[in-house]
Amino acid sequence: MNDGALAAPLDTVTMLGLGIRLRQLLTDTDHMVAVPVTPVVYQDSRLRLGGQLDAAGENALAELSELFNRVPTHAIWSPLADSPHLWDIYGEVLGAGLAHDSLTPDEKQRCGTASGYLYDTAANGSSTPSAALRDYQAARQAWLQADVEYRQAQQTASMSADPAVRDHWTQVDEPKLRQVRDDALATWQTTGHKNQVEDALRLISDLSAKSPSAIWKRHRDTFDPNLPDQFTTAPNGERFAPTFYAPAGALDTPWPRAVLPRDVLESLVAQAPAEVTAALGGTVDTAVQALSFDYCVVSLLRPWLDPAMELFGSRAWKPPEGTLPLSDGGDPPQGRCTTYVESVALARNIDITRRSPGPTVVSSGDTVLKGTWIIDLDTGASVSDLFDGDIWWEQLTATSAQMTPGKRARITNLGVTDFDSIGLDQLVSLSYGTDPIPGNPDPTNRLVDGDVFAVETSEGNFTKVLVVKYGYNMLIRWVTYKWGPPTDMHNTTAPGDVYLAAFVCRRLPKSPDPDPALSW
Repeated sequence: MNDGALAAPLDTVTMLGLGIRLRQLLTDTDHMVAVPVTPVVYQDSRLRLGGQLDAAGENALAELSELFNRVPTHAIWSPLADSPHLWDIYGEVLGAGLAHDSLTPDEKQRCGTASGYLYDTAANGSSTPSAALRDYQAARQAWLQADVEYRQAQQTASMSADPAVRDHWTQVDEPKLRQVRDDALATWQTTGHKNQVEDALRLISDLSAKSPSAIWKRHRDTFDPNLPDQFTTAPNGERFAPTFYAPAGALDTPWPRAVLPRDVLESLVAQAPAEVTAALGGTVDTAVQALSFDYCVVSLLRPWLDPAMELFGSRAWKPPEGTLPLSDGGDPPQGRCTTYVESVALARNIDITRRSPGPTVVSSGDTVLKGTWIIDLDTGASVSDLFDGDIWWEQLTATSAQMTPGKRARITNLGVTDFDSIGLDQLVSLSYGTDPIPGNPDPTNRLVDGDVFAVETSEGNFTKVLVVKYGYNMLIRWVTYKWGPPTDMHNTTAPGDVYLAAFVCRRLPKSPDPDPALSW
């Protein structure tokens, strides 16, 4: 990335939870959701793309436009430097061979009326969305956000093993969020002109195949990527076609918060596709208790390509000779441009909660424990009284020895095992006693090289002890932990950091797919 984006320190568990959750929420038959392997983050100030931009803002707009218009092909977002841009594909389609126009006068009049309702024509001949279409797009965005919030809460509750969580969804959250979604739909239908706009779009789509020259002309008049002077150049020299998001004020509105407890995270990972877990991992480590984040799904606005499917979905064009198909329409699809980014899921205030057992190492080291020595494992010091010490390497006779616990300590033997892998959780869970561990130089000996035993010390701490070298002068290694109550530690992203957490990509049908019934 350039100066606008930073690689932020989100761990793989966080990326995995974010990616799988957003894929689950936003994937449908018409859309693929691509998630980044490494974080893509911008400062809030660099995502404010409206109004007059300074040089840094222009550079950020150029970088985001370049990123949003890379052609994705996989569920893992990792656009290659040599992958094409959407405007490159658009330029090819604008140069395609078209079917002959065959609109009747009545159809031409109806198509012109619908186009005039949806688009305003500027003095230079370019088209921009009409007020009705802009109202439609804003209302649709509000409904989309309300619908995603409803489904997010619904799925979280359904995956939870806690009956109280499911009851709260049924009795409190579900009615409230359903009402918000219903209100958003009502607004979309009234002030968003839903039926009128969709009728006009449907009419143009139905008739466009019979009048491709008019459709192609409108697009060329708006922006023709085959003409270099139509691109914008940023102060850093990057050439781009400006791409924005809507609603423009998304950063200043309240975002819903997703809270994914551990059981929900585990359920999500179990359902995740192999390609995602292969890239991001397939486990949630034992310390993770929850992942939470604020999110918002924003639509991308390309003033230079509106609507994109009017061209890509048309059956009234043929590709230039020797050009490979954009998409074969298969499942999964194959081709040079099987999808393009239609919207982006933003996330901020990301918090990963981990439970720490609270271990503190109070003493550790290596020492030679002679055959009559008592050691205090809380301090590592040799002592003279079993009341003060924790273990006594007791040589009873030349052929008899044992490791004896102090008067206020208890002991247990684990056998030959991996010393380093033993943690406080395991030590606390062991059963301890007062019986000595045999150290006889015969088959009854339990204190061989590599043997590990554990001690609950006179101070109530827990120690693991490794027999490095068995003998009268026994070389041991130990670590003593002080137990504390578990604590939840929160790792939260910095204020102002906004992550591009997922790219929602529109699937292309078979394209091109020339209709043999048309006149060519």
